[in-house]
Amino acid sequence: MYVAVSSPGPGVVDVVTLDADAADVARERIPEAGFADWVAAHEPEHPRWVWADTKRWYPRLLAAGVRVERCIDLRMCRVILRNAVASSGTQLARARRDRWDATSHATTLASDALFELEPPEPDDDPALELRRQREAIAESSAPGRLALLVAADSVGALVATELEFAGLPWDAARHDHILTELLGERTPAARPAKMEQLVAEIRTALDDSRVNPDSPPVLLKSLQRAGLRVGSTSRWELKGVDHPVVAPLLAYKKLARLYTANGWAWLAEWVHGGRFRPVYVPAGVVTGRWASDGGGALQLPQQVRGAVVADPGWKLVVADAAQLEPRVLAAMSGDAAMARAGRAHDMYQGMVEAGAVETRSQAKYGMLGAIYGGTTGESGRMRPRIERAFPRAMAFVEAAARRGNRARS
Repeated sequence: MYVAVSSPGPGVVDVVTLDADAADVARERIPEAGFADWVAAHEPEHPRWVWADTKRWYPRLLAAGVRVERCIDLRMCRVILRNAVASSGTQLARARRDRWDATSHATTLASDALFELEPPEPDDDPALELRRQREAIAESSAPGRLALLVAADSVGALVATELEFAGLPWDAARHDHILTELLGERTPAARPAKMEQLVAEIRTALDDSRVNPDSPPVLLKSLQRAGLRVGSTSRWELKGVDHPVVAPLLAYKKLARLYTANGWAWLAEWVHGGRFRPVYVPAGVVTGRWASDGGGALQLPQQVRGAVVADPGWKLVVADAAQLEPRVLAAMSGDAAMARAGRAHDMYQGMVEAGAVETRSQAKYGMLGAIYGGTTGESGRMRPRIERAFPRAMAFVEAAARRGNRARS
């Protein structure tokens, strides 16, 4: 059973109950104030809730203490059906873009504003869009797999909203202590103390009292004036240079990344009431992996992870995917050498021990770059070595890429 919900106007919610074939069974209009209670009363029937945006409808339910098991996020599914190779020949994939193709709206039913400047547009009919999407799945070359994919990604949207709602316990005082210890005392009009000290060392080493290490073009010109034969300011290129400026500059770059990405400004914006609440985007990239639309939850640096502290009476359990992608690749390609490296608890370290590369960092960047098409930086530099060490796996990746390109052309 499906239950499609939409907002025809302020203060009310339209609810359409549909059978397994997405045919209308009943339609009713309920007050918005009673929507959460209505959902709670019908959730024991295990329906699949159908709505335009999970991020729009689900937070209101969670705030009322109501959780649901399943849904269909129509805008997320529309993106999948527009872009999947299996559905490329369907009527939906070829149709002109409309409101269902618009970016997902992360707004709840009601606004916190004192008054609305313009009344919101009534929602389009979710039952009609559900039928359109089901027809596209049925017309596709892989209806079973596509049906499973849209269902799984829609559940992912529920999980993402629940994660954002619950938040991650975060000790702001400990984060502040970590920043002060690593960066130095915070100053209102300048860089933190340790960063300013490194800037002074950089300027002395380059004999340039005005160089700004935060400006790559300015810094590059200063490096070249000092006689360094470099074409960029990347740390990978600087590591191979013998000059007094390299050590303080690399140290500064490391601290600057922490300061700009997860410093005090980040702390003020993303941590409130002892909780870090980032914005997750399920299926946010072409590979199907999640992305983050704010807060950088998927790339928290190791330096600040000490601020994650369990609430009293609770414990945090760390679940590590343990280099899932290369392990899956080793199995799918039948690459025995990669499989042997995967016997280690840390597969990247196993690649080092197998002699493929010298360091774990090289193994990680090289392997992920090879899998996801990285051709620049450390990924591009390590790729030939990864290809020599694991030829069957890399041939499998290249063959898959060629098949994908042929399907798109």
